[in-house]
Amino acid sequence: MLKRTVTAILLIALLAGVLAASYFVDRAFIDLFVLLLLTLAVREMYFCLQSAGYRVMRSPLAVFLIATYPATRLLEEFVGGYAGYLGIAAGLAVSALVALFVFTFADPERMQVKDLFVTLFVLVYPGFFISLAWMLTARYVAVYSILFAVFLPVGADTFAYWFGSMIGGKKLCPTISPKKTVAGFVGGIVGGMVVATVFFLVFEFAAALPAAPADGLVYVPFTDAHWKSALIYLAIGLVGALAGQLGDLAASRIKRALGVKDFGRIFPGHGGVMDRFDSIMAGITVLTVAFTAIYA
Repeated sequence: MLKRTVTAILLIALLAGVLAASYFVDRAFIDLFVLLLLTLAVREMYFCLQSAGYRVMRSPLAVFLIATYPATRLLEEFVGGYAGYLGIAAGLAVSALVALFVFTFADPERMQVKDLFVTLFVLVYPGFFISLAWMLTARYVAVYSILFAVFLPVGADTFAYWFGSMIGGKKLCPTISPKKTVAGFVGGIVGGMVVATVFFLVFEFAAALPAAPADGLVYVPFTDAHWKSALIYLAIGLVGALAGQLGDLAASRIKRALGVKDFGRIFPGHGGVMDRFDSIMAGITVLTVAFTAIYA
């Protein structure tokens, strides 16, 4: 318990330091932090799948990790708008083509179709999902976006734990995650909406910032109609909480299928990057889609 608590405190301090550096110095700090997390997450998935008997191709993963971030930032810089999405899509597409090339010319006895598909799977999960964080930091204030993406699933997980511990009752998915209950699931939804409400109150009313300039460097959410803004925030909280809990269950299902307890051991008492960020990946995805739909 002590090891787990100390690790959590250090992780919070690290994230706070990165966000502070991103806000006061340069956005590159949070971008490179995302790249580090992405690299560690891909590495964890690679070794877990390898230990389960799959032959995951390394070259497509390396191409994705090396090329996607520069492509995203270059397109954003020289094309503007939402061109960064094209960088992520290009990185994913080129990496998939590399995987197809390697599979086509590999020894059929050593490389099977299942190995191709697990490689493509790693490019998407966690590759694509984590790389979407670069779009959050590109189009909106990085600190606001990342805090929302982190606290939404964390709040949902916390409320799910409280509700599950206090109420108990019917199990949600006993074959996947025996400790999760229906009450905890409902609590998670409540938690997501509570977090969304807090962000709405803080950044809509308390901040009271002027309208965002045309360059998009300052993000002021939904200032034209507060009642509509509140509903949008609640919807984001609801969908984000659902997605976060789905991400958590999916990660548990994958670990059971691979026969591992944790994806990694980089965080003492917490497992690996994938163990800590499975639901946060879902939060990043929901916020990226929501913000893009609202401001596109």
